[in-house]
Amino acid sequence: MNEGDDYNAMLVLYGFFAEQSEKLCEVRRDVYEMLAEEEWRVAMRKRQYLTSQCLDLPFESAWMTLYNHGHDTNVLNATSLTR
Repeated sequence: MNEGDDYNAMLVLYGFFAEQSEKLCEVRRDVYEMLAEEEWRVAMRKRQYLTSQCLDLPFESAWMTLYNHGHDTNVLNATSLTR
């Protein structure tokens, strides 16, 4: 084999490798989309509804009570923030 044949063989091998890599990326993308779609379907079947009657008034919420009447240590432990 001469140098030109080696070069041509390398180009052919690279072409196969590039094609395989492209197909593999497409398959991975398809699998990811299928998994994401299935997770979405499961989440939609299991979703729980929150109605407005379940919500506290903003000034009666646990966070506001903690903020207004709690100690700095409690606020820091609950939120990792300071006042």
